[in-house]
Amino acid sequence: MKKPVLEAKNIRKSFGDLEVLKSVSLTARAHNVISIIGSSGSGKSTFLRCLNCLELPDEGSLAFAGEEIEFSRRRGKIVKADARQLLALRAQTAMVFQSFNLWSFMTAAENIMLAPQKVLGISRPEARERAEHLLQRVGLYDKRNSYPAQLSGGQSQRVAIARALAMNPKLMLFDEPTSALDPQLVGEVLALMRELAEEGRTMILVTHEMAFAREVSDKVIFLYQGVIEEQGTAKSLFDTPKSARCRAFLRREM
Repeated sequence: MKKPVLEAKNIRKSFGDLEVLKSVSLTARAHNVISIIGSSGSGKSTFLRCLNCLELPDEGSLAFAGEEIEFSRRRGKIVKADARQLLALRAQTAMVFQSFNLWSFMTAAENIMLAPQKVLGISRPEARERAEHLLQRVGLYDKRNSYPAQLSGGQSQRVAIARALAMNPKLMLFDEPTSALDPQLVGEVLALMRELAEEGRTMILVTHEMAFAREVSDKVIFLYQGVIEEQGTAKSLFDTPKSARCRAFLRREM
């Protein structure tokens, strides 16, 4: 069996008195595509953000490529214990957000060039060559010198995916990447994500695109109020869900 790329065990997270995640676990192995589904407020995005420490879990453990991420407590709060580990985690994971998060004052190419230069230390000419290659790959080479305000939502999200690919990550995280798009632009982003899945990229995605999750996923997790209510293969969860809540959710969404 392939070694895990990422292991999350018994992750808990609260915001004030609201417990958002209640002992949630996940194991992603190389080439897995795992979809996390559930109603708004179920904890999906918070869990995804915990996986690369954009949010720090209150309890539980994270291990990336076999190395456990260390946390410590300071004045009762969880803090990052090892800056080296965090840098390594961020260098090898890539997050694609629902709101694109492109720098408005940088061109499409410059947005893609930034992290490889700053984090990986590659030269500007090499970063430029990588960016242009990736823009060609996502069908946006002609937009390389365009600014985000000059791009459609679908184009902006494809630039964001190219930016993630520029780091050649071991793991890609997608947080509802089509939710901010007009319906007619969703297909172009899903087509690119489908290509990445077919390439064997290791991916964890929070999505409300049920047909897409069913098509590309090795495993699907249904979260309900911060708990894994049901999980299994895409076929088993979509065809014969055991949980009444999961069945009701799928009836609404499909």
